[in-house]
Amino acid sequence: LERDWLDFIEKSKLRLPTQAQKLIEGCNTRPDFVYGDRAVAVYVDGPPHDYPERAARDSQQVECMEDLGWTVLRFNYKDDWAKIVDKYRGVFGGGK
Repeated sequence: LERDWLDFIEKSKLRLPTQAQKLIEGCNTRPDFVYGDRAVAVYVDGPPHDYPERAARDSQQVECMEDLGWTVLRFNYKDDWAKIVDKYRGVFGGGK
């Protein structure tokens, strides 16, 4: 799913992330991708994130990351990724 997301970003001629799997020690998490110059963390969530226990852990990680000043974007496998990108053009670049 992460590869699909990267393919989507590349095919859409959008800005690629600066890092992948960067450990954020203070929150004990590794976002799938990071736009380090913008303090934006990207998670690409597959079906396991639909389970309540996993969703609760995800929420805690998001809260922790936001407390540290990060913007956290989640791209769920069910989402319209283009709509998320449109909302965050400052991160991804590109035009409509």
